[in-house]
Amino acid sequence: MKVNRRQFLTAAAVASAGHASAEPDWEAIRRTFPRALNETYFNAAAQHPLGVHTVQAMQRYMDFLYLGPGEGREDLWETMLPKVRPGFARLINARPSEVTLCPSTTVGENLVLNGMDLAGGNVVTNDLHYSACLAGYLRRRRMGLDVRIVKHRDWRIDLRDMERAVDRKTRLIAISLVSSVNGHLEDARALSELAHAHGAYLFADIIQGAGAIPIDVRALGIDMASCGMYKWLQGEHGWAFLYLREDLIGSVVKPTQFTGRPEMNYPPWTPKPKAGQPEFIAHDPQGIADFDVGTPSVITLAAQHAALGFIERLTIPRIRAHARALTERLRKELPALGYRPITPPGTETPIVTFLCPDAEQTKEKIRRAAREGRARISITGPNSALTVGRFGNHLRFSVSVYNHQQDVDRMLEVLS
Repeated sequence: MKVNRRQFLTAAAVASAGHASAEPDWEAIRRTFPRALNETYFNAAAQHPLGVHTVQAMQRYMDFLYLGPGEGREDLWETMLPKVRPGFARLINARPSEVTLCPSTTVGENLVLNGMDLAGGNVVTNDLHYSACLAGYLRRRRMGLDVRIVKHRDWRIDLRDMERAVDRKTRLIAISLVSSVNGHLEDARALSELAHAHGAYLFADIIQGAGAIPIDVRALGIDMASCGMYKWLQGEHGWAFLYLREDLIGSVVKPTQFTGRPEMNYPPWTPKPKAGQPEFIAHDPQGIADFDVGTPSVITLAAQHAALGFIERLTIPRIRAHARALTERLRKELPALGYRPITPPGTETPIVTFLCPDAEQTKEKIRRAAREGRARISITGPNSALTVGRFGNHLRFSVSVYNHQQDVDRMLEVLS
């Protein structure tokens, strides 16, 4: 994809404006996400549209691979890669030495679980955790692990129910900080204190929160976390971040995939072999690097580097305030059309979910609006513009920086 001159100038203006103290020009920001101009898009919880700035970064790297060095082209492997992990670390108040890369959020959680000694212990989670992860815990239950899944009460997790599930044999509490189901925000600080009081640890899947709400792993007491790049981090599929509290690396969580650097201590590899040393010497990575296995997708990291800079310039408080105005209006006005919210009141996340009175009828209203040219809202496929009919009758809205009040106007008209 080539970025046209107008998009380039808009992206540049937004990038520079982020440093000012004034309120951002949200309409200019919206124009840097062309998909939001082509359809009414409320599904950042599934896939955040790519911004002009991320496409430019990816294009620059592709041009380098395609054409080699030259004007405007660079090997981002060297210039960008060392900046991505520190950028994410700043976002969640971690040290760069506590952040590494892995293929996905779910892989990150599996690396934590597989690296812990869970023998004779139990893991406590709940039914608002990510569904694929819950499936993994059920599989571990079949393999003999004591897995305790707390059920929600009216679409929120009651801390007292979590307390009853935890005991002296609990090794880990695992949660989605923000639930993909309905945006429920866990009380991570309280759960961390509960875990630590029993000698356990807290893992958080933070993919539905990072880039959208303030996350401070130190203040919240989160011990381990993982996060893909393609939701509110505004990047692409293919790679994710893994956070491990520094004192837990290699002790509580051990690496289960191995890498390093071999040294051949014999001719012709070396003219002077080291006396008294074996022929093959293994140099193991240290610290978080011991979890950094494989070559990451550089094009994915190119997009993420650009997106992190964009988020830093806008700032999380501004992003959160912008989303809040939209989700609060949806919560206020959709019930009059028969949609009951199941996101707890006052939830400080960009997701709000409703129960449909009739999911098929809701889908038909959206299709009819498309046929009549009143709205373009795709509702099929994993990257649809709106999630309708999830878990049978859920209607989920997830908003981001490109949405505006006219999007809400259009949805209210379509669903009325």
